[in-house]
Amino acid sequence: MTQQQDKDVTGSSANASDANAANAGFNETDGVDAFASQWGSEAATSESIESGDATVAIPQSRRLKPLLIAFLAVFVILALVAGMTIARNISLSRAQAHADALQSCQDAQTKYVTTVTTYTATMKAASELGKTSPDDVANTKLLDTLNELAGTNDSAVIGLDLNTLNESECSGNASTDDLDALAGSFGDAIVPMFKRTGEVQYAADNVKASIEDQKTVNVRSRLSYLVSTAQTVLDVSAGKVDESLRTALSDAIDAATALQKTNNLTAESTKGVMSDLQSAVDAVRNAMPLDCRLSKCVALTFDDGPDKTNTPKVLDALRQSGVPATFFVQGQNISGSNVDLLRREAAEGHEIGSMSWSHTQLHALSAGDLKTSLDKTANAIENATGSRPTLLRVPDGAWSDTVLSRAKADGLSLVLWNIDSQDWKSRDADAIVKQVVSTTLSGSIIDLHDTYGSTAAAIPQIVKQLQDQGYHFVTVSKLLEGGAKPGEIYYSAGDSSAYTMGVLADR
Repeated sequence: MTQQQDKDVTGSSANASDANAANAGFNETDGVDAFASQWGSEAATSESIESGDATVAIPQSRRLKPLLIAFLAVFVILALVAGMTIARNISLSRAQAHADALQSCQDAQTKYVTTVTTYTATMKAASELGKTSPDDVANTKLLDTLNELAGTNDSAVIGLDLNTLNESECSGNASTDDLDALAGSFGDAIVPMFKRTGEVQYAADNVKASIEDQKTVNVRSRLSYLVSTAQTVLDVSAGKVDESLRTALSDAIDAATALQKTNNLTAESTKGVMSDLQSAVDAVRNAMPLDCRLSKCVALTFDDGPDKTNTPKVLDALRQSGVPATFFVQGQNISGSNVDLLRREAAEGHEIGSMSWSHTQLHALSAGDLKTSLDKTANAIENATGSRPTLLRVPDGAWSDTVLSRAKADGLSLVLWNIDSQDWKSRDADAIVKQVVSTTLSGSIIDLHDTYGSTAAAIPQIVKQLQDQGYHFVTVSKLLEGGAKPGEIYYSAGDSSAYTMGVLADR
């Protein structure tokens, strides 16, 4: 072998050793073999380049490493971007759900506030309307129904505590679940409130209509009474007053009579006609001397005495007020010091009538017992005062044909009443005054009892307030102007019909 050949062999061996050494170093550091097995054998191939006389092999793995890093970086970035996008979308979705829940809650609260405002106003108005006196309602059952509906507890009907809901608020700080729950509560309250509002309003409308019906009855009654009184004034005044006054009164009566024949009887429609008629009546009456057929007269009557404790108080009040009255006494009470009370009543200008022997309904007695009861009482009154009674008041206002016949035989007129003071019920002076003053009309017979101190206390105000309205206080006989007939029933001046409100009241 030549020297040159030895050199070539030596150099070739060196190159091979260097290449092997290089390959060995790369495998240990970077794990190219493992990468090549994963991505294919091409990853482990080498590329040869010539440099001068020597050929150098460069591993392909050195070119793939930067690409792998870049790929991983892109993958990580994409993963981060995707994660951020997902997180952002979740956050936006939750924010939107919360915003929707807040808006739904606010919408529900707006509807609730509108509903509860109407509901509260309706219930308050119904409660006030429910205080209407049964006497002012044509059908009291309608009033009872209204009070029952309006008096039911809100929570019992609606199932929710309205006070708590009224204080609740749809807050942006609340959770979505809490907002949804609150919106649900608002919604749950609206339906029963709406239903109950309708029921109560319907009941209230029925009561209002019933009140109007009763007003019509009252207006018709008042107009009828005024026409009747006016006709009496016209008849009695003939030849006693200027004819021009009587002509004006006659024209007013005709106008009122024409109105009575229509269906348009309301306080408003009759106001002018009744005012003109009252003015015409007053003009004629004022031109005449006191005559209860022409003037505004009323009679105070007292039942069940004499009572040694309270009758003196009643007599004192009447004397201080300067007015007379009529006492219907029970025969069983006329004994001892009560005899002196009866004499005092007569001496002070009061009229004394019979209320039979005791507070027993006369229609329940036999004919014999009825006669005995009336005779014994009349005798006791006559023995005490020297005068036999001509007036009879039956206990509880209860009578029969037999009672009327017996009264007629005894020369007694039955005197009932058209104004019930209800002093037996209230036992309160202020309530008695209000009841009497608010219901009294000219010609009224007012029923009271001289057995209650509260009645005695009410007398001064009854007299004053009615006198301020132009009323004159007289005895029953004066009120009826001597027209009372034995066996006839009288509820007020000019009214001897068998009808009156409250005659059979439970006393």
